[in-house]
Amino acid sequence: MTAPGSKLLRCPICADDFEWPAVSHISVHDKEKGGYKTIDLATLSPSKQADLARRGYRPCPNPSGDSVPHYLPATYADYGDPLVIGLVGGSGSGKTHLLTAMIRETYRGGLGPHRVHAAALDFRRHTAFRTNFVEPFEDGGALPATSHGVFEAADILLLRGPGGTRPVTFVDVAGEDLESTEALNSSTRFLLAVNAVIFVCAPEDTSAPGVLTGSENKSFEMAVERLDGLPGGAARVPASIVVTKSDRLRYLPPADRWLRRHDPALDAARIRAESRDVYAYLHRIGAAASLRPFDAFTRCTLHFASASGGDALPVAGRDGEYYFPRGISPVRVLEPLVAVLAMTGMITGPEADKVGLP
Repeated sequence: MTAPGSKLLRCPICADDFEWPAVSHISVHDKEKGGYKTIDLATLSPSKQADLARRGYRPCPNPSGDSVPHYLPATYADYGDPLVIGLVGGSGSGKTHLLTAMIRETYRGGLGPHRVHAAALDFRRHTAFRTNFVEPFEDGGALPATSHGVFEAADILLLRGPGGTRPVTFVDVAGEDLESTEALNSSTRFLLAVNAVIFVCAPEDTSAPGVLTGSENKSFEMAVERLDGLPGGAARVPASIVVTKSDRLRYLPPADRWLRRHDPALDAARIRAESRDVYAYLHRIGAAASLRPFDAFTRCTLHFASASGGDALPVAGRDGEYYFPRGISPVRVLEPLVAVLAMTGMITGPEADKVGLP
């Protein structure tokens, strides 16, 4: 039973359930010493309490004791039920670029037509994400793949919309970790905490890693099987499948007509039509394994998207570095997020209720 004044939460990082107690102390990050120090808010004025709480943290108790120490924003439990969105895809599928473009467009007001507005919940984490990912991406630099063994949340947003105000955590781990069969691989533990999953695959391209094949998409398979083994199975969470790097398909039907469209209003029939076309495309090129989530999840949408708008080229004289020669022009990167927000109740209304259903 949850104690009075506390709230039962699941940590988006270690996936442990614990009571978020009503306490007067928080932790604040000490940049000079590189750690955290505890402050008792009881002696401070209400305005100072609110300000420090908005910028402070609380340590996750990690009752199972199977994770390194980690912290959550001190106001994490002050809003509606947290939403955790996991990105799943193999190495080279374009997950990191898609996530970066998605968060960038969200902060640029891209969800405004749906009356959803974004702010940072974890200011330090968001600043680090912007410095390490968004700014290099905006400057035309191709981003490095997600580091192996990293399982911290990429960013934690605070979304305000028709469905209330909720913390939204995005989690992206390396494709190698997603494909690992090790039972104690802590990097994939986030799957136990997700409320929605965005599956990312690249179009057929024999020159690139992460190529779609008909016989196997190991990251999809491992994620679906793990989610299906949890109480309620994979059907308990909604999913979106995204064919990213779709700029390679800009002149090919059916992707061409979707990449030219701008659809600010939520329309379940339009999302269903795009899903049908993406399904047909993946089936036609023999990438049936990438359609596994469509069969496993009760609510699922499919989308064409391009995080950058074009392919990256190698930087002369810098081995392993790439850049986008024409800069970046994200296309339809918010479509899968809009679908997920509709399927999880953040966007409400009759159309939202129909998104992802057959």
